[in-house]
Amino acid sequence: MENNKKEPKLPPIYIRHGKECYLDPIRQKLIFITPEETVRQMAISYLINELNVPAGMISVEQHLSHYGIKSKRRADIVIHAVDEKGDIYPLSVIECKAPDVYLDEKTYYQMVDYADLIGATYVMCNNGVEQKCFKYESDKYIPIEDFPTYEEMIAGEYTEWDIGTLPERIPFESLKTHLENEFKSYEADEYGYEISKLTPMELAVPAFNFLECLLDTRVRMKSGDYGLFRLIEDYGVRMLSYGNASGGSFYGPYRSFLVEVDGSTEFYSIGITTYWKSTKPNEVKTCIVVAHDNEKETHHALQLVVEDNVFVSGNKVDFLHHGKIAVGNLGSGKIDELRMFVADRYPKIIRGNKFYLGTVTNDRLWNLEDAEIVKLVVNLISYSMIRDEYREYVKQRKK
Repeated sequence: MENNKKEPKLPPIYIRHGKECYLDPIRQKLIFITPEETVRQMAISYLINELNVPAGMISVEQHLSHYGIKSKRRADIVIHAVDEKGDIYPLSVIECKAPDVYLDEKTYYQMVDYADLIGATYVMCNNGVEQKCFKYESDKYIPIEDFPTYEEMIAGEYTEWDIGTLPERIPFESLKTHLENEFKSYEADEYGYEISKLTPMELAVPAFNFLECLLDTRVRMKSGDYGLFRLIEDYGVRMLSYGNASGGSFYGPYRSFLVEVDGSTEFYSIGITTYWKSTKPNEVKTCIVVAHDNEKETHHALQLVVEDNVFVSGNKVDFLHHGKIAVGNLGSGKIDELRMFVADRYPKIIRGNKFYLGTVTNDRLWNLEDAEIVKLVVNLISYSMIRDEYREYVKQRKK
């Protein structure tokens, strides 16, 4: 659902208090130009000029209280229609983000929450680079190719998005050649998406094998009891974005696992991405990340830098971790204290001064029914849970 439409015409620009402003055609007032406002104006132009939506049926930054909802929140754009009785009702909701904001599941849930509250049936999120559209049908939001025209929306028409079939995985013996070719195609200032071209090939190949394993939804990890947690469901791939304590941002596909921990249902998700420190922007590494999201927050419970924590000997790949841990704005935790938590809750992963997460034989394509991979995933999630428990302990102690 890439946004391949022709560039929409933006409204006139004027100077107010020394700053450039759009003359908004809907609100009919001057609005300071920001990246998000530009996306919003592009969306308005698209609705009016391409989809034939009457300008009088568009509301911008509409308070939800206008629809009888007790909330101070505002929807970016709401399209209305008139029913047979002559009453105006909300037809569509559009959420606009700046171009550098990733359209992840958090954006999706914000968008559909607005639609659920006011009763709209079409929703779109748009950052000026791509747009994602959905239609509420049969008690769920289904992805559609694009927003229909205004008249088609009123009639309830849509074209469901065909996601196609999952491509076959790259043969094991071709992984190295594939990565070499991918690295050659990057521009001088690019490092790829998930695997850094600076990662040594002996580490890049197993990292890529693990990435492909996580993205392959044809194979699912079996539900059941895995010690510290019960796997309710291998939830498949979600498009997510997470921040970390140092202000970094990670976004892309994660393999998500819905788990029960001490009677509480949680999401833990595993992804692979590139990683670099702001002080060393040219030293880009590959990182395995375990993310945790619940009703209160989303964060990375574990960032395992491949170059520092993965070791290859022959066809054996050992995954370990040095134990370094950040505790929000409180700075770094103490590795010795973390080790005490692990010794109490999950002692089998302690190996000397490191935490051992698993060994996988790199002689085949990995999948989530592979016993070695299952053990690695279980240890990654379990270790991440304990790290979260330790973080909470430190925060409570600081109060």
